[in-house]
Amino acid sequence: MMMNAYPQDSAQVLFAQLATYLSESTQVYALLDHSFDPRLLKKMRDRIVWTSLYQDHGAEADVSPLLCVLNSENEAELMEQIKLLLKITNGQPMLSFYLSTLDREAIFSHFDYYFDVSILPEKLSYILRYADTRILPNLLAQLSPEQKAAFLSPFSSVVYFDRAAQIIQLEGGGQTKITNQALVLTEVQFISMMDKALPDQILQNIQLLGLQSLLPIEPSKAYAQIRELCDIALAQGSSDDEILSFCVEHLHGEVG
Repeated sequence: MMMNAYPQDSAQVLFAQLATYLSESTQVYALLDHSFDPRLLKKMRDRIVWTSLYQDHGAEADVSPLLCVLNSENEAELMEQIKLLLKITNGQPMLSFYLSTLDREAIFSHFDYYFDVSILPEKLSYILRYADTRILPNLLAQLSPEQKAAFLSPFSSVVYFDRAAQIIQLEGGGQTKITNQALVLTEVQFISMMDKALPDQILQNIQLLGLQSLLPIEPSKAYAQIRELCDIALAQGSSDDEILSFCVEHLHGEVG
């Protein structure tokens, strides 16, 4: 698990959050990061309509974010779809919701502009994993006000769960138009994003080393501990490799 398990009342609380934005013209979309679970489509059991967001880029569906169209016209069916999505994504940072008056084709086109990000000045390109809800808030925090407004422009609301499985709701632009340009970040923005992602990289390396027993069982607490250790190591001028060693030594010291 990379995030805490959803609370038992998550479906009801989430439905209530979404319901405040529902109208006859509002569509509820769910975004799933398929890369976390290759069995995801089988688990959905054809109960949810989906589109692979990378289909125009030659990528297989099992590594692509999935844009899912939920049944916003039938509250009972919408609730059942929400329950299913929570069940199959529990413990993984792979689910978010986007509400918009625009149709699926328009939303697909909007997200297609965010397939990758170009980094100045070299104009290097990287695939942008915004469907990973660990990355999404980090990304939004680094965007300029204009870039953030462009990303959120076609949505009335964006909802996802943080690492503690608490619901986070963002106000969108509520516009009837999508962005018209690909995302470009400065080197400063990109480096800041990478720095914020460092604790997750360290956590992954600790798990690969088979040392996860040294961490708190609750994922959000494990992340908080590693983030604190990374901050200390960075303040000491440590390199990435040195930071991993620093964290492992500190964890061994706490256990010992």
